[in-house]
Amino acid sequence: MTSGKDSNVPPERDLPVPPPPPHPPSTTFSAGDGAMMAGQNITDPVTGPSIGRDNWGTVAGRDINRTKIGGGWWIAIVAVLLTGTGGGLYWATQDDSDQGSQMPRTGTRKPPSASPGSATPKTQLSVPSLYDPSRGWESGLPGTQLTLPHSGAVAVFQEGGRNNGTFTVLDVTSGNTLWKTEVKGPGIMSALSVTEDGKDYLVASASGAAGADVVNKGRNVTTIDIFPARATGDNVKPSHHLELDGDGAVASGGGGLLVEFDDDVVMTVDPATGATKKYDLRKTKPPAGECRLCFSSTKAVAVTPRGPLLATDTRPYGHYWVPGAWSGGSLTTDSENKVFMAPVGNSLVANWHDEGATDDTWAVLDAATGRVRAKVDCAPTKGVTDDDSKGASVSADGRYLVRSHTAFDLEKGTGRCFEETDRDKPVHLTGVTDDGVAFGIGSSTADQADPRVVIDLATGQVEASDYVEAPFSDYSGYGLFWDDSTNTMIAYPHAK
Repeated sequence: MTSGKDSNVPPERDLPVPPPPPHPPSTTFSAGDGAMMAGQNITDPVTGPSIGRDNWGTVAGRDINRTKIGGGWWIAIVAVLLTGTGGGLYWATQDDSDQGSQMPRTGTRKPPSASPGSATPKTQLSVPSLYDPSRGWESGLPGTQLTLPHSGAVAVFQEGGRNNGTFTVLDVTSGNTLWKTEVKGPGIMSALSVTEDGKDYLVASASGAAGADVVNKGRNVTTIDIFPARATGDNVKPSHHLELDGDGAVASGGGGLLVEFDDDVVMTVDPATGATKKYDLRKTKPPAGECRLCFSSTKAVAVTPRGPLLATDTRPYGHYWVPGAWSGGSLTTDSENKVFMAPVGNSLVANWHDEGATDDTWAVLDAATGRVRAKVDCAPTKGVTDDDSKGASVSADGRYLVRSHTAFDLEKGTGRCFEETDRDKPVHLTGVTDDGVAFGIGSSTADQADPRVVIDLATGQVEASDYVEAPFSDYSGYGLFWDDSTNTMIAYPHAK
């Protein structure tokens, strides 16, 4: 048992080694970088340190290539034939004596007689003790999972293969379909979710030729369709439809959408209003005094309420600023004014090393002003890279934030370190709940690879655990999990 470093709690990290898990840990275990997991991505309103064309990370979610048909008994098959719905949502019973409550469900039909989340999902995973796998629901809908933490829902986006796609939004506590709609574009569709001012939005985008036919080449455009997460019914219409000139890559920038074009031009999009603003990065330079010798090209890192967060000369430390608003050099006494920044949710995580200091400083910044909301001093990292954003996340209520080996309580303005030191092994944090329970991965041993841990952020205590799968998100009293072997999303409620 150990505790994360803060100003009051000394680090003591001698983790007991738990017995090996009942089956090998998933190689794609983690929460979503906003993150960004190749081969098994889960899209979340949380983003990583950079926005690129191949990027949760924020654009590509978990890609499922086969459809799972829910239900296992004859009555489930009869229900499908009678209702004409293909389903993918599986409601299980507590035992075989009540088979009538098990059937696949789609649309807005009422759930079975059992109360939502009270049945036993067919898929049973090894999960943290915080969750009750004897209750919940599961869905085999193929596509990209998009979390909607402020709406009590989770969406699945299925790319149709003909420049179209379908959003299906499920209630996170029951799995019932809340709404569904199809969206079309000029090219292959991609989707993401983004949160602004406590409201969730679903976004579908595509780039391709508009007006092309057998004679005309047409013109390259990028379309963006924005849907409010809290909608009802079928064939929901977008609240905003944008058609932008040029071939653009659309990503979540934390505080809005960021569209990157080929010619060093970026555009920000406000998902609430649909308002856009274009920036030519070739004409944008750091503020006077921020950078003495800046020769690197400028890139857009995130979206803030005051405009894009730009950066230059990053390796990963560099110069970061929001044009006309604030710059990162004011945070540090470093003679070169160099810092590191990355978006996590609507906040920014920053790291710097002051002149003559022994420790690094990690902080969470207010994206609008650049002011510090919470910070902690940590020993310079050894086993964790500064740009390692896999699993970076914010609790649904916005109080807790975890990234790499750091954790912050934004209500108290404090932080904790779980970095590698001369005496301690590092812990990489992958998710956090509203209750301040964080999940993470410890250092491998001869007996166990990637051991799982659970951290109480109130005390900083780290406990070794024997679970295999951590949730890719947690809100509304439920944890959302993924099973690679069956391509199934499972929701388990918190244990009572």
